[in-house]
Amino acid sequence: MANVRQISVFVDNKPNRLAEVMKLLKDTGINLRALSLADTRDFGLVRIIANDTDKAVKTLKENSYAVTVTEILAISIPDSPGQLSRVLDILGAENVNLEYLYAFTGTSDKSVSFVIRVDDNNHAADALTRGGIIQLTENDIAEM
Repeated sequence: MANVRQISVFVDNKPNRLAEVMKLLKDTGINLRALSLADTRDFGLVRIIANDTDKAVKTLKENSYAVTVTEILAISIPDSPGQLSRVLDILGAENVNLEYLYAFTGTSDKSVSFVIRVDDNNHAADALTRGGIIQLTENDIAEM
């Protein structure tokens, strides 16, 4: 199974908070591969896939950010109609619960990549492999 580590950073929902996080990562040479931002009235949750997870986590923690690391799956599928539906059908047929997903671009204009958070990474990874879905490793993503 090819789990990828995702960094979640909790930030106050105030002007410039995301900019501060991005500047910290930039200043330490961290390159983002994927990013998702969700907000509530009081705080934001920034989900990040980075080229160097350990360095990013260390930098954020040293600067007093609340950070968690979650293992997720990352996949690459052809950039054509119906491909995401196919992935969701594979997971649904195996009763894998999808918690969230977000897309990111890779190195090819013929494919699209997705971060997938599910209730059972092992079960989902096995189902995706049987379905012929390409799973990305953390190293694959770092090299994009």
